[in-house]
Amino acid sequence: MIRDDVMALCTIVPLWAWCLWRVGYLRSARGQRELWTVLALLALGATLRLSHVERAVTRWSGITDISVLVKHLAVILSSVLLWRWVDSIAADGVRHRWWRRLTTAWPRTITAILAVAGAVATFPFARPSVVEADGDRNFVVAQSGDLAGTVYLAAYLGTMAVALTFSGALCMVAARAARRSGQRMFSACMYLMSLGCWTGVGYSLFRGSYLLYGLADIAYPMSAEAADDVASLVQVVAIGLILAGVSVRGWENVTRVVRRRRWLIALRSLWLELVSVLPAEAIARVLAEAPSPSRDRYSLRGLWERLDQRVLDINDSALEVLPWIAADLPSRALEAALAHGLEGGDAEAAAQALCLRTGRRGRADDEPRADSSPTSPLLTVGDDLDVNAAWLTRVAKYYHSPLMDALEARLAIRNLT
Repeated sequence: MIRDDVMALCTIVPLWAWCLWRVGYLRSARGQRELWTVLALLALGATLRLSHVERAVTRWSGITDISVLVKHLAVILSSVLLWRWVDSIAADGVRHRWWRRLTTAWPRTITAILAVAGAVATFPFARPSVVEADGDRNFVVAQSGDLAGTVYLAAYLGTMAVALTFSGALCMVAARAARRSGQRMFSACMYLMSLGCWTGVGYSLFRGSYLLYGLADIAYPMSAEAADDVASLVQVVAIGLILAGVSVRGWENVTRVVRRRRWLIALRSLWLELVSVLPAEAIARVLAEAPSPSRDRYSLRGLWERLDQRVLDINDSALEVLPWIAADLPSRALEAALAHGLEGGDAEAAAQALCLRTGRRGRADDEPRADSSPTSPLLTVGDDLDVNAAWLTRVAKYYHSPLMDALEARLAIRNLT
């Protein structure tokens, strides 16, 4: 396979994979459709780089290098549409910046019209691609030293540089605004997109420098082959960073799965400790499922359902042991945790763990029930699974810790005094 085709595939495969993955979300929001169009145009332009596709298009149309024109037009439109999409999500953050009026719809439209018209008008006067020894057709090298070809590529590279410059600046503004509002994942993705846009600007400047050297009839510091390799590598990096940035939903899904798997594993010991106080049918269900540590660690199938059931079992167990917990134990346990040096949520989690441990031991040892039990639920849980799992993980951390013995000893001393 031709070397340039290998570099092209490094962008074609992830671009089309992203487009196919996101096709199901096109009906959800207008912004998703715009973003999908941006990357679909990029994928089309990258596909037209393949030598076999380029030759097939030339044979079908009868026009030499027509695939180059279509590829460049696709990239121009993609860059301007990316500019528009980023502006729509960062509009509030740039409202008071001096360059805000340059990112509005009118400058974007004028830029796109002039770029497309200039490219179409000057393309017929550009030199045809040179055919290298390995069969690769190189259009950029053919325009070195040619005024018409340089003007044509200036319309393409200049538009891409302008659009990506503003896109990178807007992404940076959006990233900072997201970081201030606590949206860390979205902020990271916007930073990646910004870096990808600036890398794309670097690609345009690098290609432009090669053309300027040729127009001035000055030898370029590196060979044409090396310049092509560097440009292709920069292009792959730029597209990869932009893809990583726009895949915020995918990153969120991955981090959510990682967190839930960690919570499932962390809750295992507390769950097994408390499930014995549940009714017989619940115990039979747990025994029938026969959950193993390896399944918790390595299997992602039904992760949400398993975590939800585990949280539900722990919460039900807390209700089962409530009659063996004295009404004043939660407050005394919290005071003991605070006296031991814990603060805030850690003290509350340790207090709830101590109450669970006391109630579970009383239930298992068939001790007499407390004269009066707490009237409110023991555990601080709500309707959000992730919030509940995160909190119970904190409780589970203290449940099996040596701190419980220290808190029980502190409570025993207070009872004696």
